[in-house]
Amino acid sequence: MSLIPRDSWFDFNQMFDHAFPTLRHKFDVESFSPRIDIVEKEDSFEITADLPGVRKEDISVQINSGNLTIEATTSKDEEQKEGDKVIRKERYEGKLMRSFYLGHNLQHETVSASFKDGVLKVEVPKIEPTHPTSARIEVK
Repeated sequence: MSLIPRDSWFDFNQMFDHAFPTLRHKFDVESFSPRIDIVEKEDSFEITADLPGVRKEDISVQINSGNLTIEATTSKDEEQKEGDKVIRKERYEGKLMRSFYLGHNLQHETVSASFKDGVLKVEVPKIEPTHPTSARIEVK
């Protein structure tokens, strides 16, 4: 039996890295968008987003016309000594963004957000939806 070393051309990720070293991060969808859970409760939406390695100051949460947008940026760690050689770089550096439509029955004034241990939690209270009224119009 012959054993193939793990760092061989048969490992697809390694093969892709060797063939297209500058393109891999462009196709890695997971690195561009954080993992998010959205739970709808009777009176609110609860959004939880994993943002590891992001500082609180680099997070922006906006709500506009029923769309909730979460943006975050991560910066490069430029600390590299002369003579150091990067062998593999998988951590994403740049802008992360996710946007969701939650509806128009949202109470924008009391949206709250907290960030602890790399996890962002946003609570968006709901208001009673306004029901469209109808009226019969007499044609003269």
